[in-house]
Amino acid sequence: MQTPQTPPHRRGASFWVALAVVLLCVVLAAALLFATFGGQQKSSRAGVPGQLDGKTPEEVQAELDRVVEEGMFNISIASAVMFADGASPGELRIENVPGNLYLMRVTIRLDDTGQQVYTTDLIEPNNHIQQDTLDVDLPQGVYNATAVFTAYDPDTEAEVGQAAAKITLLVQG
Repeated sequence: MQTPQTPPHRRGASFWVALAVVLLCVVLAAALLFATFGGQQKSSRAGVPGQLDGKTPEEVQAELDRVVEEGMFNISIASAVMFADGASPGELRIENVPGNLYLMRVTIRLDDTGQQVYTTDLIEPNNHIQQDTLDVDLPQGVYNATAVFTAYDPDTEAEVGQAAAKITLLVQG
């Protein structure tokens, strides 16, 4: 008795397409892993740690001071501002001093409620706002507030830092 022989198994076109896709994925994954982990090396470094030999302590301190100053800015605003009424101008005396490297925006908020009552546009270094009116018509009273100075990079206008000052707003009538 003879057993029937099964014909050789033929694989369809979809099998070969799937196999090609799987192989392509494996090759791409290997290339990605090599590019991520195997192909990058740190650049070589040169130099000796520390300042140059022969610098005086004053020169070293001047360099340290310069670096600190680049990250700092001065703020200036009146500590108490009087307004004849809630719609009248007051002597804010906001100044972006000439030595500052940054643009400034000043926002004033009431301490008890957090309500924003004043904001400026960007102020260039060596510019000031002598007088201005509040953005909100406040009723008569004495208001404790915080003026927040936000510094912005002059080229990108990206925020680089903030400083704050406590002030008092006096609205007479």
